Amino acid sequence: YTFAIVLVTWFEIVTNFGLNTLLTRDVARDPDHANRYLANTSVIRLGLCVMAFPAMLALIVTWRGLFGLASDTAWAIFLLTVGLIPSGISTGLTAVFNAFEKMEYPAAISTVTTVVRVMFQTLVLLLGFGFVGLAGVSILVNMITLGILFSLVSRMFFRPRLEMDLGLQKEMLTASYPLMINHLLSTFFFKIDVTLLKAIKGDRTVGYYGTAYKPIDALTIIPAYFTMAVFPLMSRYAASDREAMPRAYSLAIRFLLLLALPITVLVFFAAEPIIRLLGGSAFLPDSMIALRLLILFLPFSYVNGVTQYVLIALDQQRFLTRAYLMGVGFNLIGNLIFIPQYGYSAAAVITVLSELVLMGPFLYCLHRHMGRVPWLALIWRPALAAACMAAVPLLLADLGLLVTLPLAFVTYVVILLVFGAFGSQERQWLRRLVRGEAA
Repeated sequence: YTFAIVLVTWFEIVTNFGLNTLLTRDVARDPDHANRYLANTSVIRLGLCVMAFPAMLALIVTWRGLFGLASDTAWAIFLLTVGLIPSGISTGLTAVFNAFEKMEYPAAISTVTTVVRVMFQTLVLLLGFGFVGLAGVSILVNMITLGILFSLVSRMFFRPRLEMDLGLQKEMLTASYPLMINHLLSTFFFKIDVTLLKAIKGDRTVGYYGTAYKPIDALTIIPAYFTMAVFPLMSRYAASDREAMPRAYSLAIRFLLLLALPITVLVFFAAEPIIRLLGGSAFLPDSMIALRLLILFLPFSYVNGVTQYVLIALDQQRFLTRAYLMGVGFNLIGNLIFIPQYGYSAAAVITVLSELVLMGPFLYCLHRHMGRVPWLALIWRPALAAACMAAVPLLLADLGLLVTLPLAFVTYVVILLVFGAFGSQERQWLRRLVRGEAA
């Protein structure tokens, strides 16, 4: 099932074609064109979904012939692909909310539909339909999400209507193509190791690695939502107030590092109970080892995530393609060399190193087009606090995690307060951003 999800994720990126990012950026700059952008991006998405079906079927047949593919996995892939149709339209509607800086609505809907999904998934598992049933549930939940989003857009912004513009569609495809390639490369960057592990090491290793990735996937939601919250603001700054961008970017980086570093420490030391909760003792110690290695990529991922969207706001998406090609090349070659001998451990370590490889060109391009960022001032306080935090469970290991982890977090907060990690000016600016006043 992990393999099916990863495979369909690649097709989802192609059918989305970077249109949600394009819609968010351009409508944030000119809200009057919201329906025009929504209508034409939706038409493009539907066309791409139709084109994706024969390609997906061909891939299923080819993979089954070359490496072997169970029937239930093939059915799961097919059902998840069907779910791309309502999911793609929902993505466009979500981009409208992002452009109008109303991200709380899609976030709330996502929370509700996740609860609904879990309820239905539990039911189909109890009825014995296995993970094919889980894939079928995704179609139903995607339809529910689409209906809710459409209703809210109609009530809050405008009544979506068909507004065909072939000229605009051609412009969109040209402008969004680099965004799609970047998204595809970034997913390839993160998920190619799953495909290689399946082909080289088999399903069991993929299961260990996939279980370790579950908390990682959950934690990457934080920068994703935060980045989408600041992306419209950055897009307007890029068009009209370049001098404000470094301060806004520095604040975003500081905020994300203040979150990422303590989360990294907590997950590293709590990896065993986390895996025991998510997968059970059968996944120990393998998934625990993989999680402890993977979590080290989190601070670099948080920085790269917001940097990527700032570069998109600066219209540097074509440079991002070259940067991702460099990162993907390093990732692919490293995995091909080391996975046969070291398995999931190699995949996890290469994931961390790949983030560092990607960060280099990102920061180079940022310096060229936005200006200098005071990295030392941004990093040293949270890094010092995180180091002191990690020392607590190491030095007091005999007391157990229930005592040392809360004590470690308190240590982190105290160190931040002592060294003044977040000044009054930043707190005031963040409050204005949350209230929508910073624009």
